[in-house]
Amino acid sequence: MKPKIFSENFFKICKELENLNSSFRIEGFPSEYEGIKAPEYNNEIRLWQIPRSTGQLLKLLVLLKRPNLILELGTSAGYSALWLASGLKELKKGKIYTIELAKPKILMARNYFNKAELNSKIKQIEGDFSKVLSGWNKRIDFIFMDADKSNYYKYLKIIEPWLNKDAIIIADNALDFKDLMKDYLDYVSKSKKYYSYLLNLDHGLMISIKK
Repeated sequence: MKPKIFSENFFKICKELENLNSSFRIEGFPSEYEGIKAPEYNNEIRLWQIPRSTGQLLKLLVLLKRPNLILELGTSAGYSALWLASGLKELKKGKIYTIELAKPKILMARNYFNKAELNSKIKQIEGDFSKVLSGWNKRIDFIFMDADKSNYYKYLKIIEPWLNKDAIIIADNALDFKDLMKDYLDYVSKSKKYYSYLLNLDHGLMISIKK
């Protein structure tokens, strides 16, 4: 039985995005991506969405954590943000700030947020991740990282001063792209600042809690 909080419209939008995930391609690199070319991109821009099972887990963690502010690195077409926002909607509190570089994805995500009637829970930010994070000034309870893997460590170090105690940080692709994010995985695993656990689900999720 589907949870009552989900409307048929929500599942319809999720299915539409899941189908789009397999077909969407931008050959080459848009100009805004020039600064973060990474091996995993393979000279094309795709949606690289999380699977539905990861989305369901994100919502569960939102319901458990009850965050006031969620930061997402990598909006893509908005699939993961929809799952996060659905948790906030059920809690009747909180806001997501989601950052994306590619303009076609930003416009797509905006459309889906509006269609799902979750746009009031989501603040879209367009720009380079490092530049946006360097100007950040809000306390953070929850982070979902699904951007260029080789820069996860850099992004975390920039934003680290703004993490509240017991903040949750979830880094996607911790198994299939573990070599690209080795510095990040080593840091959160060995640092006394975090308790971390590598969850073998879908592409691999490194879940860390700020002590």
